[in-house]
Amino acid sequence: MALPMKPLSTFSTLLGCIISLPHHSVHRAAAFSLTITRPCSPPTALQLAWYDDGDYDEENYNRRPVRTASAGRSRTRGSTGRNNNDWEGDRRSKRQQKHMHQQQRVFPRTNIPLSTASIDCPHFGTCPGCVVNSTIADIDIIQSAKLYFSSLSVQKHILPSKLHPQSLYEEEDFFKVRIPSSVTGWRSQAKLAAAPKSTWSRDSGANIGLYARASHKVLSIPDCKVHHPSINKAVDMIVEASRKVRTPIYQEDIGVVQVEMSTNKVCLTLVMNAEMLKQCQPHLSFLVKELKRMDEKREVWHSIWCHCNDSGGNAIFARDIKRWHPVHGPPYICEQIPGSDPNVKEGVLYFSPMVFRQGNLEGFGEIAREVREAIPVGSKVAEMYAGVGLLGLSSLLYHGKLGEENGNGRGLKWLRCSDENPENARCFERAVNSMPMQFTGRTPKSFQKDDGGKRKGNKSQRNNTDNLISMKEMMNQLADVNDNDMNVKPSVTYTVSSAASALYSGQALGADVLIVDPPRKGLEESVLNQLCLPINPKQPYTETVNMLSNMPNHLINWANDVKTLIYVSCGFDALARECDKLLSSNAGWKLESATGYVLFPGSNHVETVVVFRR
Repeated sequence: MALPMKPLSTFSTLLGCIISLPHHSVHRAAAFSLTITRPCSPPTALQLAWYDDGDYDEENYNRRPVRTASAGRSRTRGSTGRNNNDWEGDRRSKRQQKHMHQQQRVFPRTNIPLSTASIDCPHFGTCPGCVVNSTIADIDIIQSAKLYFSSLSVQKHILPSKLHPQSLYEEEDFFKVRIPSSVTGWRSQAKLAAAPKSTWSRDSGANIGLYARASHKVLSIPDCKVHHPSINKAVDMIVEASRKVRTPIYQEDIGVVQVEMSTNKVCLTLVMNAEMLKQCQPHLSFLVKELKRMDEKREVWHSIWCHCNDSGGNAIFARDIKRWHPVHGPPYICEQIPGSDPNVKEGVLYFSPMVFRQGNLEGFGEIAREVREAIPVGSKVAEMYAGVGLLGLSSLLYHGKLGEENGNGRGLKWLRCSDENPENARCFERAVNSMPMQFTGRTPKSFQKDDGGKRKGNKSQRNNTDNLISMKEMMNQLADVNDNDMNVKPSVTYTVSSAASALYSGQALGADVLIVDPPRKGLEESVLNQLCLPINPKQPYTETVNMLSNMPNHLINWANDVKTLIYVSCGFDALARECDKLLSSNAGWKLESATGYVLFPGSNHVETVVVFRR
């Protein structure tokens, strides 16, 4: 006979946890978020998700796991057909190559032989998290990518300089697979399932892990090899704390854990089945107090958040920002900007639990390196699906330093980023204000003065949107910029907008380079259609919409000036479909490189970086 469950209105229950870690120094930090929400339809396996700059499908990220098991994603990186020392192409000077080599000494590239890479996890076989335990690049999606880029329909669109003249159709000449990070301990964020250890008593605490294959049973994975060690330690503490304070836990629920890699500390988000924070008591206070007591040396917890979500459906997080409540610790996780010198203050990235964050930040730094090196010197760059601006800011810093080294001070002329989440823009503004002024062209906000001559406050305003601008305002600011003036400081802006809205508002007007990092489903159809339009020689060059006011909208090519398209894909099926459309269009696109990274070792996913030129 089943025991009756206590009504939902009387208490909030623990569903699971989310943990994430930052990675910007040798020491790694962990952030953990624990989810307490209402129950959903029972899944058979956990689908891991990550916070950060847009590498995970927004729809899947916001949903509890369904009956498909997916442990993560991996990225692959195509090669140019040359050796590892000259793949970047002939167009770069020796000084630029020297600068890149210096960057590689700060962040050494990891090239693990694919035949020897092995995870050797004790849970492999019973845990659904990984599909391979050794030879981690030998997965179906990698083989599909090799076949695709070796096909005649793709090879004929590759720039001639990137092909070996003797072997036109061998995939090794163009596409290679790389492992950008260690195959163990790489996961700095994990979404885990939680279930009561006993249906008879809450004294047993929570069982946290993944769902076993073809069952609703939560499998504990305390010795997971792909988890950052701080994640495993945090999970053990949560299990013990939930037992001591008798936290109520629903069956078949999930949660998320994050790690800050600079401090090895954990950011924990507790998701409660409640509408307001006061409805989470007393169980929230009991659990948080016990977790803090267990961390007497303050070595584990970076911060603790509470997220209230009493909505129906499968969404783990509610969209309303008012549902997020900081309980303990600082509001942001800080990470080093990829390509920056850890010994010099060159800026940091900011992440809150409300933004997307990479599960393998160390590996994604290699993707950021390829992106910034593919951008020609002195370019005007637009980035869509930008997240907190990781790729764009990394490129801005790299080219600014390169310009200083060359003595001409020529970095990126401007950088425009956009994404839909308003919290991304807040994190972006903080990151820009932490960077050197000569690269951003901005005076840090703490040094700006208002009309009364007093310095503005430096307090964190979670709901303040004064620092955000509309697309029209951004265009007006750039209207008077003289392209021939090499001393013009770069303009760095962020617009809260979907990719389609940003494009049709003029974000890519005047841009030489367009960076897109869409979710797994791929580009929005209207964005793809614009990229497939042929260059209109009659359309005047402009960086603002005002100059095109006399042209009908249906005749405007909103990506007319883009000569380089850098596509960072986390869904290979969508990439292949859209790549076919781009190459078969009259837009003139050609493939320069297709780069594959095994970003999430052990999973059957590939993260692909493709560079198009025209």
